[in-house]
Amino acid sequence: MNQQVDQEGTGISPVDTNEAKPHTSVDAEPLSEQVSNPISNQGPPLFPVSEGKLLTLYLLSFGLYGVYWFYKNWQLQQPSMAKKIYPLLRAIFSIFFTHSLFKRINEQASKVENKHRFNANFMATLYVVTIVLSHLIDRLTITGDDGTAGIIGFHGVFSGNTLIIISVGIFLISAFPLVQVQATANRINDDMLGYLNHKYSLWNYVLIVTGTLLWAMLGLGILANSMGLA
Repeated sequence: MNQQVDQEGTGISPVDTNEAKPHTSVDAEPLSEQVSNPISNQGPPLFPVSEGKLLTLYLLSFGLYGVYWFYKNWQLQQPSMAKKIYPLLRAIFSIFFTHSLFKRINEQASKVENKHRFNANFMATLYVVTIVLSHLIDRLTITGDDGTAGIIGFHGVFSGNTLIIISVGIFLISAFPLVQVQATANRINDDMLGYLNHKYSLWNYVLIVTGTLLWAMLGLGILANSMGLA
């Protein structure tokens, strides 16, 4: 009782040693683990591939790799879009969605230097026109039972070999827009040289070998026709 009076008289309250000790919890996480880095957990916003690899696989696959390229880009764009899309369908029917994809990529290139950006409308139109023309001319090379007529009668104006060469030339031009867009996409990914995807996988090599043989057969077929052997 005297101790309590003395303490109250002096105005000194007893110190709770339990409150003075810092409170720690075994459940508390270290500060370094509480702070997360969302950027490091995210992949590139666009399909990463080196320009050389894209060009090689696109040409040797006769454009089939372009379908895969569109599919991967739409797949990566889906999370940032308000509505649900079907990347595979947009890839298969790419000529109807080329303009919208190229515009989205160009809009994401706001931090890229102007010299590395592209005209979305021009590049998309060039790609669509060359793809459509190439396929149409391929149809013109189809001959009837008499070995003369294309579907619109162009065989009388151009030989079969000429139409094939024109079709191939137009197809080669179709690769240009994709490579230009990919150059910008790699800069958006902060991967200017495409190191994220520049190596060739096993199925890439299978595609290269198969495509090389098909191109060789095409060239031999044109040569045989020009020599009158076919």
